[in-house]
Amino acid sequence: MGIQYYIDPDNLKVDRWSAIHNFIAYLFEGKYPYMAQTHLGGYGSPFPIWQIVHIPFYILGNVGLSVFASLSILLFTLKKIYNNATATQGMFLFALSPSFIYEVAVRSDLISNFIIVASTIIWLYHKKITLHKHFKPLIIMTGLLMSTRLAAIIPLGLMYFRAWCRLHMTQKVEFAIGIITIFVLTFLPLLLWDYQHLLFFRYNPFVLQSRQGHLFDFLIFVPLFIFSACQWDKKRQIQELFRACTNVLLTLVILTFAHNMIKSGNYDLFSSTYDITYLNMAMPFIICMICLSNKKE
Repeated sequence: MGIQYYIDPDNLKVDRWSAIHNFIAYLFEGKYPYMAQTHLGGYGSPFPIWQIVHIPFYILGNVGLSVFASLSILLFTLKKIYNNATATQGMFLFALSPSFIYEVAVRSDLISNFIIVASTIIWLYHKKITLHKHFKPLIIMTGLLMSTRLAAIIPLGLMYFRAWCRLHMTQKVEFAIGIITIFVLTFLPLLLWDYQHLLFFRYNPFVLQSRQGHLFDFLIFVPLFIFSACQWDKKRQIQELFRACTNVLLTLVILTFAHNMIKSGNYDLFSSTYDITYLNMAMPFIICMICLSNKKE
């Protein structure tokens, strides 16, 4: 934790922390929050639920503390459901990870988001939460997770895709519409506040979270998603689910980078064009896969 206070956040060349901090500052000042610029002059892309989650940390003076809170939730989940040794192994793997240390140092919220998702999946798997028996709660949960980052629902999609396919057509449509409705409702206060900037501003959060995607990437990603969802569903082992999450998230990022390289002619992966920290989305799932290998419920 000390590393965050050793580094002046205003000197960082990463503005994920200020995208959240300045959003909340504007909100408390009664200003439309998505017009708040980061300390680097950009705009925030996190969706409303993720911003709200960070309000306690903003009050404490450091939104970057969310990474420690999310990690504590995951370690507690591993300890509660499995044992102390599993939680300790997870703690050491995170502590020894250069990418995790980097995320902590720059007060990034990205990895926190996916640590929470990984914790959620462990809990859902252990409690045997099924789409058939828990239809409406899963709609609400997925809609709220979608209102953090769009990519955050990919792991849940992998977990429940086969079960969704087995539903009647009316239930399939109801489930999809229900998720979208919950997602839209989280934006309703902002929509009523200033719909023009929310929907039509050049740097609104929807644009920022989807601007690097391309239709061609989507056409490749969907078959991989379906294949991975079906493969894990055959074995029904949580480590296989985490393997599927890892493969799909890494492929999504790599595919997007490759397409942009071909399109732009810029093949320098370490240039400012490519944010390689997006690969960290998969890291919590890799660590959980290692910790839960050979574990049985």
